[in-house]
Amino acid sequence: MTKQGPDHLCGPCITTPPPFRRARAWALYQYGEAELQPLSAAIQKFKYHRELSIGKTLALLTATAYPFSQEQYDLIIPLPLHLERLRWRGFNQALLLARAVGKVHGVVSNPFLLERSRPTVPQTQLTDKDRHTNVKGAFTVATPDQVKEKQILLVDDVYTSGATVCECAATLISAGAKVVDVFTLARAVS
Repeated sequence: MTKQGPDHLCGPCITTPPPFRRARAWALYQYGEAELQPLSAAIQKFKYHRELSIGKTLALLTATAYPFSQEQYDLIIPLPLHLERLRWRGFNQALLLARAVGKVHGVVSNPFLLERSRPTVPQTQLTDKDRHTNVKGAFTVATPDQVKEKQILLVDDVYTSGATVCECAATLISAGAKVVDVFTLARAVS
């Protein structure tokens, strides 16, 4: 059974509204703890230790939890990796999640519309301010006519500061997208 609460704005979204309409996450987890919580440990095994079976299970659980009955999306776009990071990791975790959401809900997932046009350093050890600076201008839309006037669901694995999804959503909106919503596997809270 999925528990849902009312939509509400977080403190940072009240003071500085993001370019996306809303962000939802399947689960929350605490970060900065001395010992990893089970969900955080599972995400790290999936993402950094290439345990794709964990990722596929998380993707299916996540996909079935999204409240699609409330929204109609034209496209699902996974957050892109730069080619260098993709070669190192061997897969894009956001693409695996986006495909699962698309398959469960019958919406096309397109991993080629949004591109990471330059490499960035991993966000994990950066401050919130440095995260925003790190991803500024790092994304482009390959074919703007394919996002023009579309309602888009942007999918990623973890929402921490929101810097990356904000930059991606702003890039999609600048290219003509009508609406961008965000869905992540987890929302990290301190």
